Amino acid sequence: MDKRDRILQAALKLFNQYGFDNTPTARITKEAGVATGTLFNYFRNKEELINVLYLTCKESLTRRLSYGLEQETTFRSKLKRIYINYIGWSLDHTDEFLFFQQFCNASCIGETTRKEGLSKFNNIMEIIAEGIEQEIIKKVNLDYMSNLLMGILNANTYYFIDNPSLAADEIFLETSFNFLWDSIKN
Repeated sequence: MDKRDRILQAALKLFNQYGFDNTPTARITKEAGVATGTLFNYFRNKEELINVLYLTCKESLTRRLSYGLEQETTFRSKLKRIYINYIGWSLDHTDEFLFFQQFCNASCIGETTRKEGLSKFNNIMEIIAEGIEQEIIKKVNLDYMSNLLMGILNANTYYFIDNPSLAADEIFLETSFNFLWDSIKN
């Protein structure tokens, strides 16, 4: 792992543990095992660091959400694939998941970064929009539907983080997906 990646990993851990304001750059560099000034070779300031970290985590998530998606032929099977991929990513990347939960609406994440992060989900939003348009799922505003789905996904994810063995239980995983599906299907 190069110095930049070590800084990002240290920042992820420390931002989750102490928050943005209570994590000085000196603590990040110490945790990363690099000289104090090294952070500034890669990032202008702590604000740029957290914004880069935010986008790095978003890219990791969106790559995972797309795994196997092209093989799915129905809206329900696509949504289930997204669901399973989201749960899997969150279990494999719990620190990143918790980072999103803590910082998704934080003022330290710039508006440009937030918009760029959202744009990474365009393919997912298109799938949801098609489901609404074709009346496979309830005909509501796309923004509302995506927020509803994220709420259910995150609630299930927290449960799976606390009970990771259940993520390997296909019957339980199917049941948990059905709760999501039953809440939005038309």
